[in-house]
Amino acid sequence: MAKYQSLAVSDKASIQHHRHPADTANVFSKLFYTWATPLLRLGNERQLDPSDIWSLQEENQCSHVNKQFEPKFRTSRSLMWSIAATHGWRFAVVGAMQVSTVCCTLYGPVVLKEILSAIESHEFDLPSILKLIASLCLVNVFQALVSSHANLQNQLVAVQITSALQYLLFQKSLALSTTSRRDKTAGEIANLFSNDITWIMNFALFANQLWLVPIQIVATIYMLYAVIGWATFVGMAVVLVTLFGNQLLGKYQHAAFEELMANKDIRMKSIHEVFGAMQILKLNAWEEKFGDKIAHERNAELESLWKVFVFAGVSTTTTYL
Repeated sequence: MAKYQSLAVSDKASIQHHRHPADTANVFSKLFYTWATPLLRLGNERQLDPSDIWSLQEENQCSHVNKQFEPKFRTSRSLMWSIAATHGWRFAVVGAMQVSTVCCTLYGPVVLKEILSAIESHEFDLPSILKLIASLCLVNVFQALVSSHANLQNQLVAVQITSALQYLLFQKSLALSTTSRRDKTAGEIANLFSNDITWIMNFALFANQLWLVPIQIVATIYMLYAVIGWATFVGMAVVLVTLFGNQLLGKYQHAAFEELMANKDIRMKSIHEVFGAMQILKLNAWEEKFGDKIAHERNAELESLWKVFVFAGVSTTTTYL
């Protein structure tokens, strides 16, 4: 009896030890992430083991995420509406935080202009210049804090969305009919779990950029116009030409990416067929034959991947020229 009791106490202590420190952290610790310092210190001393990592917070666990997401999906039958209904308010909060970081970014050029004007003026007002410099430092500190918290919340939302989608996909794969199992192989389902859901997660990470970037561009053009006048529109024309060129490159990149995903599905299908019929393959000595087949499919996949990288590199180069 005492033996079982000691095991129970040990399990309880282990759970307490691996409890996520953010759950019990104070406001200062959450603001500056000091709750993560012990793990960072331990990682600096030795290589981390899986046992050193904390347990997931309850709101990030699949069971909790599914309880919130699945009922909305069953009602609407739309992933977009389900994500908006479950995490819309968090996207709004993160968007407000990102707007504040954009304002802080634009504050730097404004202060720099004021400082240069004060230095070039006949009356050198040192106290006002020091106030401007101090305000710039405070704004940069505020921007760093808000930006880090916005990125953290954004990534947590992406993790929760990924967890919910993988759960739905897993449940759907268990309920496939015989006909659907012939149409959808294990390799295609594995690609859905790993690659396709990753792109949905990336959309969750960068969704707010769809409306933040235009605001930032308009504000930047306005500030440039206040400094250099009509010459701003010449630069704006160059930017528009670059954007249209990148849009054309984006179409080619998208086509290359679809080709890459198709080739990857073909390769994964062959790999799962090999693992599923390993005894037959060994019995007939077909190892080299199927090895050559998979290698050929892998080469086709690498060619598609090379096209994606080439178009991405050209697009990045033209953007920063």
